[in-house]
Amino acid sequence: MQVGVTVAELRIDLTALQANWQRFRALAPRSTVASMVKADAYGLGVRHVAPALAEVGCREFFVAEPAEGIALRNLLPDVDIHVLAGVGPGAEATFDEYRLVPVLISLEQVERWSRHARSDGHSRAGTLHIDTGMNRTGLDANETAIIVNDPSILDGIELVTVMSHLACAEDPSHELNRRQRERFVQLRKQFPTGRASLANSGGIGLGPDYHFDLVRPGIGLYGVDPTPDGRLVVSPVVTLTAPVLQIRTAAAGDTVGYGATRRLVGERRLATLAVGYGDGYHRAASDVGWVAFGGHRAPIVGRVSMDLLTVDITDLPADVRVETGTMAELIGETLTIHEVASAAGTIAYEVLTNLGQRYARSYTR
Repeated sequence: MQVGVTVAELRIDLTALQANWQRFRALAPRSTVASMVKADAYGLGVRHVAPALAEVGCREFFVAEPAEGIALRNLLPDVDIHVLAGVGPGAEATFDEYRLVPVLISLEQVERWSRHARSDGHSRAGTLHIDTGMNRTGLDANETAIIVNDPSILDGIELVTVMSHLACAEDPSHELNRRQRERFVQLRKQFPTGRASLANSGGIGLGPDYHFDLVRPGIGLYGVDPTPDGRLVVSPVVTLTAPVLQIRTAAAGDTVGYGATRRLVGERRLATLAVGYGDGYHRAASDVGWVAFGGHRAPIVGRVSMDLLTVDITDLPADVRVETGTMAELIGETLTIHEVASAAGTIAYEVLTNLGQRYARSYTR
């Protein structure tokens, strides 16, 4: 029996991140390229990610809610920050103090932001989100028509952007993409001021007809191509590894892990790794996921537990040496985030945003 003491490691390649932003700039050369850094930059650490993006020229950022905007403003004093949830009741002064631009998602928010602007005679910047078929956030058809028929509702608001969001951009053949674009073009004519913005990462991959004035890549920045044919050609950003804590030989008929869900056929050599669902590695990968040693895959056997998972290393090539302290790849060159997500029955977005804080994190150039 062998026992180790090292910890799992999460490495974020900031150079690859910057290259991905520049890739989107090349794909949409006539558009401003913003960056989605909500959810702590998709779990990778906004205090490292946002300055790295600013270094290569990004001046527009989107966050989910005001607290994220405040944190980002403290990092980057001179960029534009858009808050996707808009401005809630009583939050107007906070938006003023931190120079946050609300993405106005309802008629009520528009009217309240207008009143706030008119209260002291100083215009306020705002982005108008119009729903074109996703039915999540954004002004619905009735609310949009009310503003079109009475433009004074926008008095005091400097409309910097008119945006919508694609529901099916990851599927280029989906009919809703075309319908949303056509709807957006028609609505855009009703709001001629400000920039037009429709495309997320997948939308950028749909081509120039979807780019308009501003594009908003998110998952693509972090090295995940949501398109089925890999048309974005982004660079991997994340490498996740975990050390072997213990190696044992288990007999035929033995079971592995909680619930005894895996019964071994024949004698097997097992390695237990220092990573589990407490670190954000999905329990759903139990008995179906993989790790890799030296470019060769080893299957997860038994249930992923809070701090540990066990893999079968019996069939690795003889020249692949695994011992206490050897680092197994969980995400990297051999196992992509898409593959890890697929094994866990989820999506790459959830894999990234669930990466926990227990990893030894490092940021490389």
